[in-house]
Parts: sequence; C-alpha cells; structure tokens
Amino acid sequence: MSDSQQFVDASAAIATSKAATYAGSGAAGVSAWMGSIDLGFWVSIGIAIAGFVMNWYFAKKKDKRDEIEHKAYLESLEGKCNAEQD
Repeated sequence: MSDSQQFVDASAAIATSKAATYAGSGAAGVSAWMGSIDLGFWVSIGIAIAGFVMNWYFAKKKDKRDEIEHKAYLESLEGKCNAEQD
C-alpha cells in the first residue's frame, strides 16, 4: 500500500470516528432530553466532551509527528538541488 493511500485511509478513519462520536452523543442527548432522562442527558454530554478532548489530543500528536516528518524530509533534500542561480 502506498503512502498516499495510507494517508487517505487514516484521514477517512479520523473523520469517521469524529462523526460517529458527535452523532452518537448528540442522538443520545436528544433522546434523553425528549424522554426527560436527566442522567442519560448528562452522560451523553460527558461522552461528547470526552470525544472532543480525545480527538484534540490525538490531532495534536499527529501535528507533532507530521512536523518531525516534514523536517526530516527537508533535511533529506538539502544538497540534492543542483539549480544554478544567475
């Protein structure tokens, strides 16, 4: 599997997990609110907040990994460019 395909697969998985977390939590919250179930409402709010924090944390880690990878890529390119300037 190529690197670009792995990137697309990882991006799709991240988008799907975010959508599932927010949709599931939202659906649980609305159904608990409509059924006047206070505990269910607060549990769904807690799950939504926990999902948001987890997504934020792992996005931060991914940004750091991407930055390290980009720096390594730029370092590998140093000295390989044979362009002449006037």
